[in-house]
Amino acid sequence: MTRNIFRTAAITFGGLALAAGAWTAVAAPLGTPTGTPTISAAVAADLAFSRDEERMARDLYSVIAAQYGDAAPFSVITNSEQRHLDAIGTLLVRYGVPDPAAGKIAGVYADADIQKLYDSLLAQSKSSLTEAYKVGIAVEKRDIADVTDAMKTATQTDIDRVYSNLLNGSDMHLRAFTDASNGIVTTHTEAGTQQGNSAARTTNGAGNGMGMGGAYGARSGNSMGVGTAEGDCVYS
Repeated sequence: MTRNIFRTAAITFGGLALAAGAWTAVAAPLGTPTGTPTISAAVAADLAFSRDEERMARDLYSVIAAQYGDAAPFSVITNSEQRHLDAIGTLLVRYGVPDPAAGKIAGVYADADIQKLYDSLLAQSKSSLTEAYKVGIAVEKRDIADVTDAMKTATQTDIDRVYSNLLNGSDMHLRAFTDASNGIVTTHTEAGTQQGNSAARTTNGAGNGMGMGGAYGARSGNSMGVGTAEGDCVYS
């Protein structure tokens, strides 16, 4: 994985809770579940990195949206990044990979390079909304490059599926930020309900899932998987 400016190491899994208006990671019980499938150290490191990269994007876009009166497309893409973050989090649990987000509030990262990048991009975004759009473009280009590299290492079908959907999402985000930078800002929000099909897929069992204009759904059955359904909304 390229890690253009930064690189992260794996740290402890957790879910995310919203407390006092700030995103906070909540650690789940430690330990590797019985029957946890194995992956290489390189794939595990890539998953941990993707988790932190998606979290940084979510945190950054959330602050920028607040700075500029809930400005689009940041306000909507923040929710999309949360779903991407959750999808990677599910994979971390499945493969017993420690979560770098555990116990960290928004804007605080264990990796010094990620922290430096976040601080730098946040400072840039404060100068003007035009600069903020440039920040969004830079983040999405980085994400696309890193996920593309990660896909070269991972051979697991479920991991590849999540990475593919992350790429699709980042591509849409990049287009939205590029349009905004050129004065074309779409203000529509994610809406509508998408049933199963791409949001929930089945392997030797029934799948349940529902996408909200681009949400990800869980896949159930004898072989668990994770899917993201990128809807019609360009911010998915």
